[in-house]
Amino acid sequence: MSDVFKIGGLELKAFSDGILKTSTDFVLGMERAQANALTGAGEDGAVFIPVNNFLFQKDGATVLIDAGAGDTMQPTLGKLPGNLVAAGYALDSVTHIILTHIHPDHANGLVDAAGAALFPNAEILVHAQEFDFWMAENDGSETDNVKRQRARNKINLAPYLDRVRRMGDGEVMVGCTPLLAPGHSPGHTVWRIGTGREAFVAWGDLVHFSDIQIAHPDSAVKYDLDPDLARRSRLRMLDMVATEGLAVAGAHVAAPGLGYLSRKGTGYVYDPV
Repeated sequence: MSDVFKIGGLELKAFSDGILKTSTDFVLGMERAQANALTGAGEDGAVFIPVNNFLFQKDGATVLIDAGAGDTMQPTLGKLPGNLVAAGYALDSVTHIILTHIHPDHANGLVDAAGAALFPNAEILVHAQEFDFWMAENDGSETDNVKRQRARNKINLAPYLDRVRRMGDGEVMVGCTPLLAPGHSPGHTVWRIGTGREAFVAWGDLVHFSDIQIAHPDSAVKYDLDPDLARRSRLRMLDMVATEGLAVAGAHVAAPGLGYLSRKGTGYVYDPV
């Protein structure tokens, strides 16, 4: 498996932010024993999943897909800035950051511990529906988790507010088009990058436990704000990816997270490049 993938005239590079400790207890629609067997988790269900980020250059732009967790979550995360610099990419050279959604392991890495922009020259591309939900003021109907995440997202995006591009389905920026795939979050987005069969999709958390949800796409997770809607989005997008033969850049697929889907029964098989 390579951490560099050439497609459609682009050179897509994968960068790790680290690994995230989670549990098969978060899987919905499957017995823990089966989930443990599929993921290799121990009896307690504990398992690590990768947090992959991706970068490509196009027409003078340097585009990063998601921004990692920063130093806010677990000691096994927050590796993205160092890995970018080690590969020769200064953080101030990033011109655009695509956000699949605004959750901690995808957006907390936008800022340092003091709340300053880690990518001082980057424009943020995010679906308008996602941005508007997480930047809205609370009205009292929200869960505690949503309230906490909104507060954190106001910190994450504060230094970028004058350079956020709120995008809608069908818009194109630096070759990137957002495809709304809600459920995991209200504006969760699959980004289609490139055209025709020479395109790839960055699918964010369309799949969270890749060892489970690719072969068993009906399985949702407790991380989804709307598990049923997330399931429908996953089924629709996986069908599109397999039907069109699109390459995949998966945030939580086995590192480096680059591959293709093929159909198998009622599910799919992930074939790394």
